Amino acid sequence: MDGGVRLWVSDLSLIFLRLLGFTDSPETLENWTFFSVTEKSCLPHTHPDCFPLTVMTVACVAGPCVPNPCENGGVCDVISLQRRGDVFSEYTCKCPAGFQGVHCQTNVNECSSGPCRNGGMCLDLEGDYTCNCPSPYLGKSCHLKCDSVLGMEGGSIEDTQITASSAHLGFLGLKRWRPELARLNNQGMVNAWSKATFDQQPWIQVDLLRKMRLTGIVTQGASCVGTPEFIKMFKIAYSLNGVKFTIFKGSSKSKDKLFTGNWDNNHQKKNLFDPPILAQYIRLLPVICQQACTLRMELLGCELNGCSETLGMKSRMIKDEQVTASSTDSLWGMDCFTWRPSLARLDNNGKTNAWTSRFSNRDQWLQVDLLTPKKISGIITQGAKDFGKVQYVQSFKIAHSLDGKSWNVYKDNSTNTDQIFEGNYDNSSHKRNVFERSFYARFLRVLPWTWHKRITLRMELLGCNE
Repeated sequence: MDGGVRLWVSDLSLIFLRLLGFTDSPETLENWTFFSVTEKSCLPHTHPDCFPLTVMTVACVAGPCVPNPCENGGVCDVISLQRRGDVFSEYTCKCPAGFQGVHCQTNVNECSSGPCRNGGMCLDLEGDYTCNCPSPYLGKSCHLKCDSVLGMEGGSIEDTQITASSAHLGFLGLKRWRPELARLNNQGMVNAWSKATFDQQPWIQVDLLRKMRLTGIVTQGASCVGTPEFIKMFKIAYSLNGVKFTIFKGSSKSKDKLFTGNWDNNHQKKNLFDPPILAQYIRLLPVICQQACTLRMELLGCELNGCSETLGMKSRMIKDEQVTASSTDSLWGMDCFTWRPSLARLDNNGKTNAWTSRFSNRDQWLQVDLLTPKKISGIITQGAKDFGKVQYVQSFKIAHSLDGKSWNVYKDNSTNTDQIFEGNYDNSSHKRNVFERSFYARFLRVLPWTWHKRITLRMELLGCNE
């Protein structure tokens, strides 16, 4: 470049420099060296720091940021225009997350701040970290708890989703211990699943209808004509297609995991899956049984993204004043017979144990204020009884808002029209609806669309603080 011919830059060249982001004034242009295109030692194709200014002129950039002295993706910034011959004398490196040092040469140990919660083990990466979370926790920092009940006891898992290898026929075949009876805390004379006597390889299976994250199971026995029956040891198998099943091995790579079951017919036994199981179908395989292989159970887990924690309607973390409605039904104007919106809590008990609107039309709504925006992934609904009369919402829409003023009705992905969700078919069963697209909102409204008898609702919201 020493043989280059120094040229003064034309106005067109200055404009080109401005477009490239260079802001030097004409007084500082002596920090640049310009060469005619006939100077072969500084053509763009022979020198990486050269670029054409006009047809006749080429500039070679000189300065401490060429080449970039910053490592690991750091950005070099000139911080002084002081001259030292033909180069700048000062610069700084802006380091990406996870690196520090004058030239971003040092990897920061992100684990030093203890980012993993709930017993998670931290592994430092280059510019990042990862947490190995114990079941049932997951998420970047093990901050999400994936242990929601999936619906055996509440009824969100329907009878048709539960099958078995066989079923025991009781007295004269009149008492059939069917698989759909295997619901935790189920009541009645015949209140559980029990295998047939001839069945040498029994199993009971639940189809979750979609791939989910399973983190545990709660088991319970039952009593048959006063005799305790229960499963003492069992294995777990899982599948994505319902055809090919894999036996759960836990941390072992070779031996099937053997779970300890119950020791009587009534107490519950909780077992966690570590690591969690990702599957649509889950099977329990009895190994050792007391008297007979008899079972009631509940599955624990969450949606694949982990964001399906209960947000507080049932637990009352959502306070009464956070739940409002378009109208409220009241019998004789008495407070004890007022079906207030704050009563709309899943599995709420009492003579008045739900929200009922005063009017039966599509202008009614039930609203929850979560106080801060949260990621909402689903809803569980339930009806109720009013003096023996079964009442429930058969279908509904969902609206959400960040400010309580501007509302968005949840849309169907395929038609871009308001999505109508399937509600309940009785007063007690749970109906779980998972939103195909989770959304962030502070306010959520349930908009009843069709109903049985009257608009009556108990519910729980699903989501997370992510």
